[in-house]
Amino acid sequence: MKHLIVVNGAAGKATEKEALLATAKEEFKGLDYEVYETTGPKSVIPFLKEYLKKNAKDTVRVYACGGDGTVNEVVNGLIGAKNAEMAILPCGTGNDFVKVYGIENEDAPKCRSFAKAIKGEAIPVDISKIETADANAEPLYSINVVNIGFDAMVGAYGSINARKGKKNPYGAGAIVPAIFKGRFNKIVLKADGEQLNKKRLLLGSVAQGKVIGGKYHASPKSDNTDGLLDVAMMKPMSLARLMIQYFGPYEKGTYMDSPKLMKRVIYRRCKQVEIIAKKDIDICIDGEMAKGSYFKVTCMPGAVKLVPPTKE
Repeated sequence: MKHLIVVNGAAGKATEKEALLATAKEEFKGLDYEVYETTGPKSVIPFLKEYLKKNAKDTVRVYACGGDGTVNEVVNGLIGAKNAEMAILPCGTGNDFVKVYGIENEDAPKCRSFAKAIKGEAIPVDISKIETADANAEPLYSINVVNIGFDAMVGAYGSINARKGKKNPYGAGAIVPAIFKGRFNKIVLKADGEQLNKKRLLLGSVAQGKVIGGKYHASPKSDNTDGLLDVAMMKPMSLARLMIQYFGPYEKGTYMDSPKLMKRVIYRRCKQVEIIAKKDIDICIDGEMAKGSYFKVTCMPGAVKLVPPTKE
């Protein structure tokens, strides 16, 4: 087996990266391993595809060392490679995807062990394939959550704030404008051909994972090994209802346990979801933004082999 460590130098602190690579020297002694440091957004995707082709006769375990963006890029580089496995050492800010495995932010340092990931057994997990109306465009892939509506608008404003160098770009500076501009989104969802809403929604998620934005449990019941997508759509509502009744339970992931709150939520498990808008909208794919007026999200059962992260 070959081992490839993918490091995002922009995720976390430089001292943490140095400590991680120093640990790698010790824990990979006697093993066939290499280090690849990303040179910019999505640079690892073509590198991985070429690397896996060159080493097609070997099993390659890829260690994604970074945040959710790094994890997403590694997934997009592994899709279709039968000889690839993936492990995650969470070194980002939110580390949303690993929360599927009970890894909270305070647990992340305990999960930065190559020794555990080397010994771990890879299991097949589901991936979401995202296609647009452009038949010539390369599909995108999600291991965590695709968000639309209010949540995606927060992501869009947050991205703008981050480019401007603002502190806490996804805080009030992103949430407040989304509250006033993103509660009545002209978007229609279809789940396996069934139209879920007439013409508007507050927000929606198409999920394999559970958590977005570092702490919001958008899809608390999802299972990334069941061969299905979890789609949850929340109907438009007043600002008062959103803030008083829904905001807290949405953050904690308890909103699906309340029959009263679920009256304004449509929830399905399905194999394919269509996202349809009359004009271009922002959608958020594992924290990364994309634009378009039509997206088709399809579940790819067991498409990636993953070593589940553990703090034990």
